[in-house]
Amino acid sequence: MSIHEALSRLITEFDEVRDNDGAVRARGLMRFGAALEGPPGRLHGGHHAFVRTLPIVERISAHERTRTFPCEIDVSLQQGLLLEKEISFEARYRSDGGSWEIDTRFEGTDRLSAHARSIANRPLLDATALDHWRALYQASLPGDSSFEMFGFTIHLSRDVAWLECRDPARTLPGSQHAALVEPDGSLGPAFVTTQLDTIGATARGALMRHPHFTTHIEIQLGTRKIPGKTHLVCIADRTRIEEIEESVSAPVELEGRAYGTARSPVVLVDASFERAFATGWVTVHPVDPAKFEALRKMRRIRKDL
Repeated sequence: MSIHEALSRLITEFDEVRDNDGAVRARGLMRFGAALEGPPGRLHGGHHAFVRTLPIVERISAHERTRTFPCEIDVSLQQGLLLEKEISFEARYRSDGGSWEIDTRFEGTDRLSAHARSIANRPLLDATALDHWRALYQASLPGDSSFEMFGFTIHLSRDVAWLECRDPARTLPGSQHAALVEPDGSLGPAFVTTQLDTIGATARGALMRHPHFTTHIEIQLGTRKIPGKTHLVCIADRTRIEEIEESVSAPVELEGRAYGTARSPVVLVDASFERAFATGWVTVHPVDPAKFEALRKMRRIRKDL
């Protein structure tokens, strides 16, 4: 099953009721196909941001699909979600004129809570912010190192991590980029969330050189569709990585240094830095070798990529 087949068959059961205050409560079941794998046997972190919010929003009968974008997504990933298994979810949706918002929980736990809402239809970044990202990116070229992952190249420098994409179905036919091209040739929210997650996690992970997992994703999505031939650059700012002091996860000691939870700012822009299609933060935590039994398998996967 392809990624898009898996995404099109997510919701296997769905029911909704309207409260007296006009809110809609929904519950149902989802199944995540193997094509959506990230950690062994579990849902890819970037897919969490998409599947736990937008498919549910657009299943709500009171929601107008044309109003879904632009939007903001805030997703907690404090627990993994298994593949090829029925997973329960519940949601509460509210709409007020031109705006909407939804809260969801999976598996009945706040460790898998998410919030999404509509935002104003205006540029995600102003000219000053775009100039900052452009300067940061251009000063880092050609990069200090690079590596292949999922069929595309990730570049690293002291200040940024980045990947590029242009017409992936033609230029990178065997890549994850190409697999995420929509049937109409565009790049949609599933592409955006997975690539921002990948580059945000890499920005932190490259410092540790150790397996890590995403614990939180915050993303603003400016549009539903990006033309597939658009020359895109996905960037994480390594100069602004923030340590999360209030994290509930204990630091992990790696080669004599303790690493805790940290988040990296990320952006998806066109190569001319005239428009931001998405922006946000990706939070990650290192895998604890003493507790994570799939560590060796993860290392084998990374070695083979």
